Amino acid sequence: MPKQEVGSTKWLGNKMKAKGLQKLRWYCQMCQKQCRDENGFKCHRMSDGHQRQMQLFVQDPNRFMDEFSQEFERGFMQLMSHTYRSQRVLANTVYCDFISNRHHTHMNSTIWVTLSNFVQYLGRTNQCTIDKTPKGWYIQYVDNSPEARMRAAAQKAAEELEVSSERRHAVQLQRAIEECKKDGGFQDSEFTELQRKEGDAPIAFNMPAGSSSAASAPSNAAKAAVVTESEKKNVLAEAFEEHESKSIQEGNTRKLSAVEKIKLEHEDAKRRKLQQEAPEAPESPSESSSSGNEPWLCEGIIVKVMHQELAGGKYYRKKGKVERVRQQFAAEIRMAEGRDLIRLDQEMLETVIPNLGKPVMVVKGQYAGKRARMRSVDLEAFCVSIEFEDSRVVEGLRYDQVCKIDE
Repeated sequence: MPKQEVGSTKWLGNKMKAKGLQKLRWYCQMCQKQCRDENGFKCHRMSDGHQRQMQLFVQDPNRFMDEFSQEFERGFMQLMSHTYRSQRVLANTVYCDFISNRHHTHMNSTIWVTLSNFVQYLGRTNQCTIDKTPKGWYIQYVDNSPEARMRAAAQKAAEELEVSSERRHAVQLQRAIEECKKDGGFQDSEFTELQRKEGDAPIAFNMPAGSSSAASAPSNAAKAAVVTESEKKNVLAEAFEEHESKSIQEGNTRKLSAVEKIKLEHEDAKRRKLQQEAPEAPESPSESSSSGNEPWLCEGIIVKVMHQELAGGKYYRKKGKVERVRQQFAAEIRMAEGRDLIRLDQEMLETVIPNLGKPVMVVKGQYAGKRARMRSVDLEAFCVSIEFEDSRVVEGLRYDQVCKIDE
């Protein structure tokens, strides 16, 4: 069958089919010809050109295999030195990148049967550092070029020069000390205790005072400086109180989170629905306190931290126990994980709903401060029902009105 003309439709189709990497088992390394299917590879093996190449291979097979092995090693190491020079990479990744070129030297024509054997050969010849892991063989290129050796030698010489200069300076210093000792101009340091001689004047410190009595005599100033423990101010406590008041003021004007917005929208919708059903009924205390300004913290309850920036998010959505309430709107919380003690405003906290049958504390509404048991949870209405110790059942309490307590 005659060969297709260049530019013809058949010629373009054959070029498009031959583009890219084909199957390796249908490639002839001696003829450097890639076949598209098994029938084409069979026809190629029966051709006269392939038979002549195989006769040459039979005459000296070691020479051809050594040449192919050297070409494969040279191409693989060139890819390692250019693309993966300073990386510790999986050997299979480099191999897939190497065979992506359809004109590369195939491994089945070399002396190495598998990629593992080739990687071990690179390790033995100190061309790469190899490491076997559960994922496979990892390799890293070893720069053995003359430039790299010169840089290493220069760095080593600089380090030796620095060490020698330090040593020379130490020798010179020791020699100077010995010469001073001979001349009597050098004395070793002697450490003695601090002793006061009799008749010395008392030691006085001139410290500025905040009142007008600071200008009095030294004896009167010394007497005025002595105060009782009850009159001393706890500066740390004042700083904490000032920080709490500032955080409370900022918490009232901060931007609400997405969860708080959803809760407020649900509460507004529920309030409007109740007003439509019974417009003449007065608004309940629990509904009037839905704005979030009512203090609800109490000791012993379990709360969830919603501060995303505290300690880099370490305590975000983590639970803790309220150990102490400060100024009604702030609490000291002992975290369940790590047992860390933190202090937060109630705006940064959420109530925790326990499992059915567990004890809870009513923190808002007309039943605030009473203990009860969890009876049921209405996920669609975002409310719960509880049962008090006297078997009285209250339904329709919001999530933020009850909270889990430590048993």
